Amino acid sequence: MNQPDLSQSPYQRFLGLKLVRFEEGLVEICMPFREEFLREDGSDWLHGGIISALIDIAGDYAVYSKTGGDVPTVDLRVDYLRPTQRGSLTAIGRTAKVGRRVSVADVEVRDERGQLVAVGRGVYASPAP
Repeated sequence: MNQPDLSQSPYQRFLGLKLVRFEEGLVEICMPFREEFLREDGSDWLHGGIISALIDIAGDYAVYSKTGGDVPTVDLRVDYLRPTQRGSLTAIGRTAKVGRRVSVADVEVRDERGQLVAVGRGVYASPAP
């Protein structure tokens, strides 16, 4: 499977995503901090939408690493475990199931200190055979 180029998406370029590891069934993606990710001016906490986007993208690429095709999101669940402060984030996505119609990936997000800040599960439409 060819390693994807995350810079082909304008949104992923805006997020500054870097693919750290790409293996069959597993991806690791780093997202550097940007002021635009803060939930409000003067805050040190990141907006939850940025974290959920990172989870969705990591889950998508984990499934892609097994299927090689486009996998639109069908459902996404995010559990925020602690407030996420300024700093880079790393998401590790792993496929839980690759099916004929839908595939599932689990994702964990850690801050730059290695603390688990969020977990998520994405369900994606499997590519047509």
